[in-house]
Amino acid sequence: MLHADDRFRAAVATKVAELERKTDAEVVVVAATQSGNYRDLAQVGGAVAALITFVVLLALPVTIHPVLAIVDLAFVFIVASWGLTGHRASTWLASADRKLNQVRQAAAAEFHLEAVHATPLRTGLLVYVSAWEGEIELIPDVGLEARIPRGKWGDALGHCSSSDLTAFLSGLDAIGELLAEHVPHTGARKLDLDDAPRIR
Repeated sequence: MLHADDRFRAAVATKVAELERKTDAEVVVVAATQSGNYRDLAQVGGAVAALITFVVLLALPVTIHPVLAIVDLAFVFIVASWGLTGHRASTWLASADRKLNQVRQAAAAEFHLEAVHATPLRTGLLVYVSAWEGEIELIPDVGLEARIPRGKWGDALGHCSSSDLTAFLSGLDAIGELLAEHVPHTGARKLDLDDAPRIR
């Protein structure tokens, strides 16, 4: 996983410090294992496993007592649901839209939780990466939105990767170049948030 070790922390902290020397923007990186719990999809997986078990029981050449069959189905449902809850396999059942929406909601919450909006010039930028969903979300504060065309963020995001550290750092470089071009360093930034990524 992209952010599973200290190498990620050190590399991202160094990169953020490097790019902030060229811009008045304040960059905060949040790396999450997942952005949703997908418990409902784990239960769908449990129901599918129970249905398969039911079909197998019907196909057996011996007669199964109805009470035992119900116990078997309940047991399979509970075990399969429990096994999928909190497991990355549960995201495989989610649609791309659902995963993207959950990443966006989680990123919006982190934007406020990490006080990215609290910079005096409103030039904070949240870079949110979610491993299970394989998505990266950029949330610029209003001071950046006023200076940087919206399409430019998509171009910078195209350089990022949610699974490869080298590509992720390359994406941060692209973001840094964009910030340096439109919000160059003038020394006006009065708030300096921690450069180390926040791990969720």
